[in-house]
Amino acid sequence: MDSIRFISIDNCMKRFIVIMVSAILCFSAGAANLHIENLMSPDGRNVVNVQFDDNAVYYEVFRDGVRISGLCALSMTVDDETWGAGSMPRKITRDCISEEIRFIVPRKYDRITVMYNVLILHYKGYNIEFRAYNDGIAYRFSGTSDRIGEVVSERIEYVFDKSCMSYTLLTDELQNWYEEDYTVSALESLPKDRMSIIPVSVESGNFRVLLSEANLYDYPGLYLVPSGTGFAGKLSEYPAKEEFFYGTNKLYVTEREQFLVRCNLKRNFPWRVMGIFDDDSSILNSELIYILSDKTDEDYSWVKPGQVLWDWWNHNNIYGVDFRAGINTETYLYMIDFASQNDIPYILIDDGWSDKDDLLSVNPQVDMSRICGYAQDKGVKVILWAKWINVDKQMDVAFEQFRKWGVAGIKIDFMDRNDAKMVNFYERVARKATEYHFLIDFHGSYPNEGMRAKYPNLMTREGVIGLEYNKWSDRATPRHDLIIPFLRMWAGPMDYTPGAMLNSQPEWFRINNLEPMSQGTRVHQMAMYVVYESPLQMLSDSPTKYLENMDCLKFMTAVPTVWDDTVPLFGEVGENIGIARRSGDDWFIGIMGNENAQTFRVCMKFLGDGNYNMVSYSDGLNADINGKDYIKAEKTVDMNTILDVRLAPGGGFVARISRN
Repeated sequence: MDSIRFISIDNCMKRFIVIMVSAILCFSAGAANLHIENLMSPDGRNVVNVQFDDNAVYYEVFRDGVRISGLCALSMTVDDETWGAGSMPRKITRDCISEEIRFIVPRKYDRITVMYNVLILHYKGYNIEFRAYNDGIAYRFSGTSDRIGEVVSERIEYVFDKSCMSYTLLTDELQNWYEEDYTVSALESLPKDRMSIIPVSVESGNFRVLLSEANLYDYPGLYLVPSGTGFAGKLSEYPAKEEFFYGTNKLYVTEREQFLVRCNLKRNFPWRVMGIFDDDSSILNSELIYILSDKTDEDYSWVKPGQVLWDWWNHNNIYGVDFRAGINTETYLYMIDFASQNDIPYILIDDGWSDKDDLLSVNPQVDMSRICGYAQDKGVKVILWAKWINVDKQMDVAFEQFRKWGVAGIKIDFMDRNDAKMVNFYERVARKATEYHFLIDFHGSYPNEGMRAKYPNLMTREGVIGLEYNKWSDRATPRHDLIIPFLRMWAGPMDYTPGAMLNSQPEWFRINNLEPMSQGTRVHQMAMYVVYESPLQMLSDSPTKYLENMDCLKFMTAVPTVWDDTVPLFGEVGENIGIARRSGDDWFIGIMGNENAQTFRVCMKFLGDGNYNMVSYSDGLNADINGKDYIKAEKTVDMNTILDVRLAPGGGFVARISRN
């Protein structure tokens, strides 16, 4: 054991020497006041090389002695002062931290042990803090003066080799749906007049790097503008004037202030995060955004994750019944009965139950008191959809009315912005919803930034091209489905809204708003319930479609929405993914593939000792023609079993494994 420990230290020292020599070579000339501090991750593999003098602060990042990023500048302009320029730090402190995190709403794990190392540069009025984790690095500014000031700008820079490939979500609008197609391109080929929604992915050498932010409060969210050799941060100035667009659905900023936010400067600003991974499947283990974010000490034991029967995607298309289906009481009572009979804890009543501009003016065809009362009798809970504009202006009275009805949660939509004013709306909702014990699902939303750590009732978010796009486009492709688990889902829970029962190969896919379908196979959709992380997970098709496919429904409703353990099996962005997850004593496997047929051999070592019963669903022999075709099988397995899995184009495999 001693020799192993000695070798590990020796390897770390070799990497450290390489990094120090690199820094000295880069800055030996004309840098009399240059100071260099290095911060190493607990496993010794990641090193942040922080370099500063009287004029500037830079950092570069190494993994295994290989440069991941070039010198990146950082600064923040507050009033008429630039933090990170004009002076040397008064002192430098370091720390090594090890802590256990127990997740109130477990996404991947019920608990983890986190270790990281800290370097803080202390200046007059502010600090710059760096952290090094085994799966990435992060830095942030923290103000120490108890006064009100204006943050005018922040310099955020990421520098790589110009030939590095990247995945970006490009837009030219600060106000957008956060739902773009991925652009796969070398950094030098990205358009410099556009910006990307985060997270952004860069292939630096043999490593996968993800760029994002964490712990975003009272501050604008981050975009990244291509520079040719990386990215520069772009932040929205604070709104000065807002106007309605698309009728009264959107409230967009038409004039802006000359600052990002006016706030008390005794505070922490958002983390700038760089996740660093050996391969794509390693991303699936990471909770770095959550770890960096503020946690809560409040009691959230009332938060109950679960699946949700949703009306909007399937157009309330229920048939073979003795009532007129639609946005009406009879339809929702029927949905409650269906949910109750199939152990689905929630139903979601989407757009149309209230006046478009007034949450207290209920559609006369919808008896909300009767619906919620009936749901309570049946052991089902109701979630209501609402425009953010109406929630913003009616939050107190509307939430009180929802409480009287017995509503359990709210899906809030159409925000489409991430300026500081909007970010503050998110937190106001989270706070008020906590008072009323409401669950929250944000749609028309920027991706996760860690707020769920402080407010665990923030169950999931959109910010992704999901199944809804199949109602009007062909953009939710099997390949897209295999990009988002490695990029968008890294940031936090993702409300893709799976569950389609009409499944088609892309060449036969047709847009149909009344009876929408998915691209890929039936089991591709079923596998999403294991692969995609969302503590509130939608069942998006109609009860009628599920009645026609009860065997598949029974499997999907048995899949938990939170997990005790997660084991990535394999994965490559845009190509395939295989993951095993445990809830209690049961394991689940989910495998998904892109538009190409694929085969895999899956090792079951994660099971441990003993014999298990496995019920599986795989693509049928004709699934390459008819996506609905599947095969159900049952067999005994153990930790030595090797599964041979064949995926049709756009295919999937899913299994539940229970100890005998």
